[in-house]
Amino acid sequence: MRLLITFTAVLAVASAQNATNRFPADFMFGAATAAYQVEGAWNEDGKGESIQDYMFHNYPEYMIGEDNGDVACDSYHQYLQDVEMLKTLNADIYRFSIAWSRVLPNGDLDFINQAGIDYYNNLIDALLANGIQPLVTMYHWDLPQALQYIGGWPNELLVDYFVEYARLLFQTFGDRVKWWLTFNEPHQFTMGYAMLGVAPSQPAPGIGDYLATHTVIKAHARVWHMYDEEFRATQNGSVGITLNMDWPEPETNSTEDAEAADRARQFVVGIAALTSTSCIYCNLSVVTYGLCEVDKTSPNKTRTPKESAAFMSEVFRTKELPSQYNLY
Repeated sequence: MRLLITFTAVLAVASAQNATNRFPADFMFGAATAAYQVEGAWNEDGKGESIQDYMFHNYPEYMIGEDNGDVACDSYHQYLQDVEMLKTLNADIYRFSIAWSRVLPNGDLDFINQAGIDYYNNLIDALLANGIQPLVTMYHWDLPQALQYIGGWPNELLVDYFVEYARLLFQTFGDRVKWWLTFNEPHQFTMGYAMLGVAPSQPAPGIGDYLATHTVIKAHARVWHMYDEEFRATQNGSVGITLNMDWPEPETNSTEDAEAADRARQFVVGIAALTSTSCIYCNLSVVTYGLCEVDKTSPNKTRTPKESAAFMSEVFRTKELPSQYNLY
């Protein structure tokens, strides 16, 4: 199974006093996954169908390889293995996503799936018991299929559905989760309304993707303000969003291409500085790449750390890069 997941490494801008290979003492290192890419158990314990489930079951030609996320790394059953790996990595934080359709199978509050709530409670508690902070992504590209039947993200009604969903998450997990992300890379998943092969694969380029983006922006803003007004005083957490960026290189050696790439890089660096990010996270485990390999043939989907895991574990422990990787 070849899962598409982007390696994420975001560095804070260090002060002049810390112009060395050492990171600040409160800098957090960790790993990241997405529910559809690791959980499996796609229809177990009351979970509803997501747009990823629907697309790959009905249009397998969009898969890369011969597998989908039905089983994946089986983290739904093997999450304690993942927590143990995180502990071995000396991780401070773990970014994972909640599958909307696992807690709300129909996308709304008419039915709350207690088994799904229990799973995430158990995962969060296991992380905290091992000194690892949970960082929760509310939406990582897996809209409940029930909400796609009313149009999906181009339908502005989804703002209200998302706010209801987010409120449930804050009420249920906010006593322990202090780091929240509303959406992962909206630019990527809204393309599902502009092109084939990206869930829900309903192409209406220039219309569907623009409407979806408008809805997502409003949903993020509503949830941020809801947390600020209703939960921040008691839960003292933080709500953000994950935006993807590219690092452009000139296509040719021409002066024009070089200048264009330089302008684009300045924009990317400027935006990154504005985010004041204070953590790094990288992929924990997917079937073909990440810090650990997963044996799909073993009953417990055995995880085996790669050589990169040992390197990152030492960086995480010391909060220092080897001198050959000088940051300055």
